[in-house]
Amino acid sequence: MTKKLKEFLERVKPWQGFIAIVVGVVGAIYGTTAWIRTSAQNAVLDEKFLATLTFRVRPVCIFDTRGAIEADLGASEYIYGIRVIPAPQIYGYEIVVNAKRHLAYPPLITGLDADLFPQTVTRGKLHDWSIILSPQSTAPSILAENRLNTNEVHRFKLEILH
Repeated sequence: MTKKLKEFLERVKPWQGFIAIVVGVVGAIYGTTAWIRTSAQNAVLDEKFLATLTFRVRPVCIFDTRGAIEADLGASEYIYGIRVIPAPQIYGYEIVVNAKRHLAYPPLITGLDADLFPQTVTRGKLHDWSIILSPQSTAPSILAENRLNTNEVHRFKLEILH
């Protein structure tokens, strides 16, 4: 070894314990941080957690024109019934959503296999909402194309907004 290196090591020798402790603490902090980050990421990406979160953040259900709920993804906590009334004069449907408690915003309803859009949304008795869905085109074009038949079974998605 060179003379300068020996001198440097002699000057650092009393500080070796302190430097080892600092390196150990910094390594432990880095390792703990990496472990926490990995654990949190794995927990958040877990399917069970995502399913629970989905039920609470955006409750959804899929129902048909018979009023049968085909898939419930948390909406049953907010509603206890859906009534679908055909409205052939406007080539659409009136959907009455019976809520269990007050909903500040009307449920968002979209057609899954029919091009129907909300035309009017009104609050009904108690906690009910009445949504009238109809096509966004004129009646003559619907008659010419014969696209919407209110006798068929159509499916809709209902989302609870809060």
